[in-house]
Amino acid sequence: MAIVNETHTEHRNMQEHHGTARYWIVYGALLAFTLITVITGRMHLPTFGLLLALVIATVKGTLVLLFFMHLIDHKGANRLVMGVSLLFVVLMIAAPMADFATRFRGSNPPGSHVSDLKDLNFPEAQGDAIHGGSHDLKNPSTHP
Repeated sequence: MAIVNETHTEHRNMQEHHGTARYWIVYGALLAFTLITVITGRMHLPTFGLLLALVIATVKGTLVLLFFMHLIDHKGANRLVMGVSLLFVVLMIAAPMADFATRFRGSNPPGSHVSDLKDLNFPEAQGDAIHGGSHDLKNPSTHP
């Protein structure tokens, strides 16, 4: 008996076994994206590092959904649910980021890349606020 949202054709297609080659290719792609994530995670990419990490994670998640969870073999409602879910994830990420990027600069948290204020949680900034100048914390001979 077929599952409720599958047609008889989909049920018959699900019974066909695929070769292991496509799984090895997807596995290789997942390893490559993981390697890219590790390499770029060690770099300092202040402008697009977060966007790159989110894109790589989305691609890896989509590959797992399509091939290892066999969503590529399904039609209709299952793909619609996956597409709508992906749309909502994009909206839930894009809306706060758009709000944060378009705020008045003074309302952004101190120390963020869009704020002119220094973060007072770091010793360098506290030294600036207290003593009126920055001190080299790595070289103790410059401290008073």
